[in-house]
Amino acid sequence: MSLSTNNVAQSAVAVPVAMIGDRPAIELQDTIFTIGEEVLAAEGLMAQGKQALDVLDSNLHDIIKGLPYDQFMIVRDFYKAGVIDKGRSDDAAQKMWERSVNRCKSTFEFVTPKSQNKDAERKAAKRAEEIDKLAAFGDGELLDLRDSHLRKGDSKSIAQAQKLAKELERRNASELDAEKIQRKATADKIIARVKELAKAGTTDADSMLYQALMLLG
Repeated sequence: MSLSTNNVAQSAVAVPVAMIGDRPAIELQDTIFTIGEEVLAAEGLMAQGKQALDVLDSNLHDIIKGLPYDQFMIVRDFYKAGVIDKGRSDDAAQKMWERSVNRCKSTFEFVTPKSQNKDAERKAAKRAEEIDKLAAFGDGELLDLRDSHLRKGDSKSIAQAQKLAKELERRNASELDAEKIQRKATADKIIARVKELAKAGTTDADSMLYQALMLLG
């Protein structure tokens, strides 16, 4: 009887118990099993969500591509309103919008339209209007008007003279640029010739340098 009991005890000791960390594996079996099931389901939902996002991004891109800035911002406001309506904050809605736009950039090479400076547009329109008004006057007439305003000497007349001067400069910008280029080329030639004469060190060269100096004053 005693021998039989010892054999049973030895048999029990000989069977190892599977462990996970410091806990028997059997205790964690159901938990791990459930994790596997739920990861499978979650990955399926992720795949479905990705497909849904792809479709939504494509739909959004079809709307926003090629829009001017002001219309692009209207789309943004409508988009954010839909998110906020579901209980999200304005900041959260803005971040969702930015993520959607960024996906459109990476997927469809979308380019965000640039904001137009209203003040700059207003000034440009005003300048174009002034140019149209002065188009009837020739350069000589504008010069006479400018001089007339300058002779008056008050601040309003001086401001008007400056506008006329700017218009004259605009009209003759290409000619002025050509004159500047020609002037620089001439100066470069003179400098190069002076260097050559100075390097020569002859009596004739010194004489030519002196004559050039006298001419230049």
